[in-house]
Amino acid sequence: MLTRQIWTQQNYPLISRITAGTGIFPETLLAIAIVESQGRVKNTWYPGQGLVARRANNFFGIKKGTGWKGPTIDLPTPGDADKISTFRVYPTFEASAKDFISFLKKNPRYTRAGVFNAPNYQEQILAIARAGYAEAPQYADIITKVADGVQRATKTMVDQFSKHGKWIIPLTILGIFFLTLRTKTNEGLYGAYTDN
Repeated sequence: MLTRQIWTQQNYPLISRITAGTGIFPETLLAIAIVESQGRVKNTWYPGQGLVARRANNFFGIKKGTGWKGPTIDLPTPGDADKISTFRVYPTFEASAKDFISFLKKNPRYTRAGVFNAPNYQEQILAIARAGYAEAPQYADIITKVADGVQRATKTMVDQFSKHGKWIIPLTILGIFFLTLRTKTNEGLYGAYTDN
């Protein structure tokens, strides 16, 4: 199990690559993944330890929906009106992250809310919440606080490598190293979402 900071630093190179050119900020994607996938282990919350993340590599709580043709799994959702929900299953965190971006792009309500025109991750998170991604009224505040932590964690990582002015190669090597070590141990707190 990894702390938020270590998990963020481990996944930042991958997410930076995946989000490049999509209009989604890495901080947005990582913060939502942290909150939606976390689970409690011995009174501490860890990213990737929620039931849906562990059983389905689904870090965003995305339910099957009408357009999904891939594998699914039925899991308990005690906080939802439906006590059992069908979730999309992914082979990896990377596949889950790519499908999350696709999910946002395929649903016009996110474009109408300004998700892809947001000037920064704070505005983008507000737009995602405004478009109805989650039911919790404080969702945007929670995600923004986590995204601020993501930014601090990644800034610390980059600062450590850039002290001598040559950080690109070490950062790339670090990203590749962590990507190869990533484990498959992957319940969102605010419910799950469909493309309906």
